[in-house]
Amino acid sequence: MSLGYLLASLPMLDYGRAPRLTAEAFAEACAAALSEKDAACAAALVRGEACDHPAARRWQALEAAIDGAVGRRRLARRGQGAGAFAPPETDACPVWLTRLVDAAFEGAPDPLAREEALDRARWAAADELGGFDPMAKGQVFAYAVRLRLALRRAALDADKGRGRLEAALPKQTL
Repeated sequence: MSLGYLLASLPMLDYGRAPRLTAEAFAEACAAALSEKDAACAAALVRGEACDHPAARRWQALEAAIDGAVGRRRLARRGQGAGAFAPPETDACPVWLTRLVDAAFEGAPDPLAREEALDRARWAAADELGGFDPMAKGQVFAYAVRLRLALRRAALDADKGRGRLEAALPKQTL
């Protein structure tokens, strides 16, 4: 299988919709079309695992930049300046991505809406892996990141979340 065939055969991903492709099927398709190293990277990205590949390192840097921007916003909300525990500023975080994180904190009325806005920022950041050529190998890595986000969002369950919250909260005695 060629890279072009792989890219053309991947089902379209829409943010907020459950994907029609599993992580395992994606990894198998990548193994058939890509080099061993590239296929391993795509599989690691879709699983959210670390990998020593330039695309994976680039995504890890972008995620770290998003996490750093989130950390700085949370410190600012608590009235704490940049101290020993403040995430470092990095060159890896483009200004537009920092603005998306800022918008998530300023415009989201609750933590769930904020997390959705942050996931949308991650979705947009996947473009950094894809590059400008729609038939480049980077598009496979961007797809892997978006597929992981889509699978995670599809697996969210309000009842399970409520149960986990209740289990984590201390029991009140009357």
